[in-house]
Amino acid sequence: MVNKYDAHGNLCPLRTRTGNLCPQLCVSDVQLCPSGLGDDGCPDGQHLCIDGSCSDACGDIPARKNPCGCSFQYPPEQSKDLKPCMAFPVVTIDQYDPNNIGKTTEFCSDKFNISGEIPFWGQWSATQKLPENATVDNGRRFWSGSECPSAPKYRYTYDEPLWIGVFSCVGAEALILLLWVSYKFLRENSVRRMRHRESGFKAATAKTMAPAAADVSDKLEGKAQSLDDESKTSKQSSSESQDDEPVLQIKGFKNDFLGWIGFISVLLVSVGWIVWIGFWIGDYYGTLGAEPDTLSHYNSVLLDETIIPIWIFAVCWLVVCCQFQKRIRNFFRIECLPSEGTYVQIERELQEIKVGVKASKLVAFAKRVEEGFSRLTRANFHVQTCKIERTPHTKRRYFNYMCTQYVFNDATSQYAPYNFDLGTTNAQLRQHADGLTSDEAQLRFELIGRNFIAVDAPNYLMGFVYEVSTFFYLYQIMVMWIYWYWNYYIVGLVSFGIIMVSAIVKVVVKVRSEKRVKRMAEHEEECRILRDGQWQTLSTIDLVPGDVFKIEAGAHVPCDAAVLGGNIVVDESTLSGEPLPLKKVPVRNDQGTFDKNGSSKINTLFAGTTATQAMPTTASDGSVSEPLGLCLDTGTHTLKGNLVKEILFPQPISFIFDEQLRLVFGILILYAIIIFVLAMVFYETQPSAAFIYAIFSMSQLISPLLPAALVMGQSVAASRLKKKGIYCVNLPRITMAGKVSLFCFDKTGTLTKEGLEFYGGLCVRNMEDRIGTLEFDPFIESFDALPNHMRSAAATCHGVAEVEGGLRIGNPVDLEMFATTKGQISKNPTPGALDTISVENLSLDIVKRFEFIHSRASMSVAVRDPRDGHIHVYVKGSFEKVKEHLDSTTVPDDYLYAANRMARQGGYVLAVGHRDLGDISVDEMEHWTRDDMENGSELVGFIVFKNMLKEDTPQAIAKLKRGSTRTIMITGDTALTGVFIGKQAGLMNEAATVYLGDIDKSGDISWIDVDREVNVDQSVVDQVIDGSADGDIELAMTGKAFNYLIEQDQIRNYILYTRVFARMLPADKLTCIRYHMERGITAMCGDGGNDTAALRTAHAGIALANNEASIVSPFSSSNHSIESCVELLIQGRSALASSLAGYMYLICYGQTMTVLKTVSFYFSISPNQNIWIYIDAFINTTLSLCVSYSGPAKRLSKYRPTAQILGPQMLTSAMGTVFINYAFVAGAFGWLYSKQWFRCNEFDSGDLDIAKWWLLADNYETVILAIVSLFQFANNAMVVNFGYLFRRRWYRNYPLLFLWAVYISINSIILLADPNWLSCRFRINCGSKSVLADKYDLHPDFYIEEYGNPIQNNIIPTGSRYELWGICIGNMVATILWQLLVALYPVHSLTRKKRPLRRLQVKL
Repeated sequence: MVNKYDAHGNLCPLRTRTGNLCPQLCVSDVQLCPSGLGDDGCPDGQHLCIDGSCSDACGDIPARKNPCGCSFQYPPEQSKDLKPCMAFPVVTIDQYDPNNIGKTTEFCSDKFNISGEIPFWGQWSATQKLPENATVDNGRRFWSGSECPSAPKYRYTYDEPLWIGVFSCVGAEALILLLWVSYKFLRENSVRRMRHRESGFKAATAKTMAPAAADVSDKLEGKAQSLDDESKTSKQSSSESQDDEPVLQIKGFKNDFLGWIGFISVLLVSVGWIVWIGFWIGDYYGTLGAEPDTLSHYNSVLLDETIIPIWIFAVCWLVVCCQFQKRIRNFFRIECLPSEGTYVQIERELQEIKVGVKASKLVAFAKRVEEGFSRLTRANFHVQTCKIERTPHTKRRYFNYMCTQYVFNDATSQYAPYNFDLGTTNAQLRQHADGLTSDEAQLRFELIGRNFIAVDAPNYLMGFVYEVSTFFYLYQIMVMWIYWYWNYYIVGLVSFGIIMVSAIVKVVVKVRSEKRVKRMAEHEEECRILRDGQWQTLSTIDLVPGDVFKIEAGAHVPCDAAVLGGNIVVDESTLSGEPLPLKKVPVRNDQGTFDKNGSSKINTLFAGTTATQAMPTTASDGSVSEPLGLCLDTGTHTLKGNLVKEILFPQPISFIFDEQLRLVFGILILYAIIIFVLAMVFYETQPSAAFIYAIFSMSQLISPLLPAALVMGQSVAASRLKKKGIYCVNLPRITMAGKVSLFCFDKTGTLTKEGLEFYGGLCVRNMEDRIGTLEFDPFIESFDALPNHMRSAAATCHGVAEVEGGLRIGNPVDLEMFATTKGQISKNPTPGALDTISVENLSLDIVKRFEFIHSRASMSVAVRDPRDGHIHVYVKGSFEKVKEHLDSTTVPDDYLYAANRMARQGGYVLAVGHRDLGDISVDEMEHWTRDDMENGSELVGFIVFKNMLKEDTPQAIAKLKRGSTRTIMITGDTALTGVFIGKQAGLMNEAATVYLGDIDKSGDISWIDVDREVNVDQSVVDQVIDGSADGDIELAMTGKAFNYLIEQDQIRNYILYTRVFARMLPADKLTCIRYHMERGITAMCGDGGNDTAALRTAHAGIALANNEASIVSPFSSSNHSIESCVELLIQGRSALASSLAGYMYLICYGQTMTVLKTVSFYFSISPNQNIWIYIDAFINTTLSLCVSYSGPAKRLSKYRPTAQILGPQMLTSAMGTVFINYAFVAGAFGWLYSKQWFRCNEFDSGDLDIAKWWLLADNYETVILAIVSLFQFANNAMVVNFGYLFRRRWYRNYPLLFLWAVYISINSIILLADPNWLSCRFRINCGSKSVLADKYDLHPDFYIEEYGNPIQNNIIPTGSRYELWGICIGNMVATILWQLLVALYPVHSLTRKKRPLRRLQVKL
């Protein structure tokens, strides 16, 4: 029993009590009131009113204000004539016993000279004995006030007009829905029969467009081609092909008048629920009538019982509407065939890409539950409704989806993107040089759509609306209604502000990112287009495939186009990351295959790039070729369009972090349900109040800041990366970079410098006359000492071009080679020549050129030499590829040995071949193919360059390896050069033995020891893979060996043991990255160009690009150093650790809050609302933000941060902190109950209405609970701030450290100082003014509301305050020591060594 025994087990003595202790006196005539408490106590001219106050006009006071009615809505007849006397003055009663009301009334009677016996209210038959001097006959007097009996519980009859209206609305909505479902069922019967009859029909499935109907295709010069077929072709020839178009489920719908009625009714009901809740909240505050609780018969409990089910129904209704918000409008339309509807509903299944370690059984179970729910509600589909429109001329039906126009094909009865095949060979493209007619262009424009990628980036307002319409915010906002309802509006407003801040943070980050993509994607300007044989100035939006347009310097390339004429230089840095401008040459008029993403890149302009130079060329006959382009693809069919679509509509990536977060939310929900049950159990006498308190607890357990916590960490990391010159277009990839264990690098321009240095030449002896033994001369270091044909080849066989200002552009090898010749490119080439090169007082005319392509790894030129008038062919390229076109009789036997020897020394080795065609005309060569020109060439020799490492490459690689990151090289260069550079860079040890795998003449893989040049048996290589080999051995392989192992399904056995992948085509690089991604989080670093596909595919791709707006990969760095890779991992690890720390802090916040709530439930207490504001608006919000601002570590640790919220480290840290906090709360209350000053002063809520939460704070129990919790809330941030492996040391997070010190100081002042303004605002260590004056001689000049407990204060004795402060400090020290000694350092390190987790084990 409360307050029965003291700390020593003795019965508590009755104490003296001061206050308004006398009950209300009700009389039939105010003349029966004691002297001074009737009319005679009122000022002159005023009378005593029925509410106990004095006024000159009492007629407007309602009868229910009469305290003598005991709050009965329909008081008994015997009480209707009773009137209250004035309230008795404050009295002091010695040995006051609240349970002995008779003794109290006796004291009051004696004190105020009230004679006669007075019965209690309700004892109507009791004998009345009036005072002897009474002037009223048959008068009656009763004690009432606190002694009133409980009023009857009045219920609704439900025939009130209000409820009749509500039931009418709900019934009407139910009837509308029932009628609509029945009507819809009948109208859609034909569609259901069709589905049943045709097994292939489940809705139209969007595939790519088959050939158009004959009536259309006959009108088109180009024919419509299936995009599926085109996609397959691209895959075979290009490394940058995109995945097939996603399978879409399309359903047609028509509007219906009854459907409009149903949809509007749902909207009205949705708004009605909110209005209905607000209506009852207004009644609670008395805004709907003269007094509060008017609609609930002035019964607050009945009001609670009314609003709770209304709130529950409203939440359920709105949750269902939120879950199906993308489908609900079409539910109120009639489904039909897509070809007949006015709207289409498009559904695209979202296939999550799972990244990270294998999930535990519990996580997998949670995932299966979620997937089952998603399948049930089809939540795993992206749903969008598009309006069907018609083209203006052909009246074809189409809609726009994912920035792409889908056109209805009558032949296939399907919607799909349209595409035009202008030809597969160069000659076929040349046939379109005359452009289109206006009619053809109009028809194609209607089928393809606008050449404009319209990105729907919402403004901040709409972004905010979309964000808060999600389930999480909907739930939080609905909880706010409960806060506002229960006179908790100040805390509710604060919580609402926190929710809004969380949403705004997410919206700002998201909208900024989308607007950046919008700026990159959308572009429009004027251009000159050839239509009807005439040049017209039109918008780039009007371009269609088949259009011929002029290319102007400084203009953006508006589409993917084939170059038809002119000399063009483009900057592709924004698209591919290529740092240097590239030269583009016209498509040849031959039967060569045109592949814009592969061998024909040199002839292709890509949308989004910039033409830095566009100059006409002059043919041998004097004709001028203007810089022209043939439009191939527009809009999202372009390479730029595909990149933008990948950014705007990515497949969701599920990190292990996200997988476990689902389970954590599930656990928190279960925990919230337990708290809910506890509240119902502890407050069983007032279930309505219990429900509302439980809702409060559930809302605080799952913090509204949780969604913003991860985004904040990523956003902070992105801003830090930007300061380092590293730009990010995909924020979630930052935290993924924190788990990178495999880092792949391109070689040239990435590990090594952009340019190369000329090293020398190795030429065939007696090359000029071919007399003598076929062997190589000694190595020649001086370029001038090389034979004539070697020097001429170096001067002409390259792709170097000069742009305005004299800047030379081209491949770094070509630039260095041409610079070595000291030649000049003439600005006015000889008529008929592609270029004229001036070198050694000669003018060499290049009359034909086949540009370098990766598939052949070579290029060739035909040059007119004025010395003999002959045309000479020079071939230059990789020594393996060039050898295939050489006359074998001119190739020394030690050809490969000599080339490999120089490559082994780090040389970039190019073979040079020569062929003398004699004095022939250029016209004779016009239709020659590449093989016609190159085959039969004679070997001149090798020209060798040195590929020098960047100065900081070895240091950066060493940092990555110290950070437990395996480094791999994927290069298009030779394997031996790759091995040499790999050793120099530190990818492998200088003394390491390297086994190189390649394909031998028999077509099988063979291995060779690079240093000893001896064959290695396969069994020895197998020992390297199974770890049983002795010594430091590394593997390398060529692209041929790589593809062979893929065909044999063995590559997975080798992928983590191979250090160098050489002679890799762009498609091979992409495949190699994908195999690495199967084994761990993989990053890729390259300089763009042929690395683009691999950069986009890797978990964390970083392009060393000049342009910050590059969309080639998630990250791009303007600092061309792989130190950027180190910085990316440092920031990624920091962001991941900070995100987990932020989540842990908010989880600890939720756990501390639930302890506070649970203890509050048990004691029926509640801290003052200012404490809640202090916790939520200040401590929680500011500290959770400061956790994200912890700086990154200066260097990479050998460990990677955990990404598992439910991993051992996180569980140890969080659970330890939570249980320590639990223990200290229990200990604090144990300490409290041992104190004599507390016992016999315990809080007794038995006679209070717990719905009046403002009365539950004035007690010692609340002080203890609030003080201990305040220290815990503040200290939780410090606990998660520790850890220097991935973030700066704890004392370097200055904002957090400052705020932590401020909050601890405030908490200490509240506890230790004597009553002051701050402590009294929190109702801690304070009391009523009279008590402060009497007992503590304090006379505060600020307002203090009277305390509601018997002793009128909750001031803790000074010595006990310091004891409690010591308990709080001990709590802080215990959690900090747990974090330092167990969760992070000694114990954790020892456990990590003794019982390591099963992680990816690789050789660094």
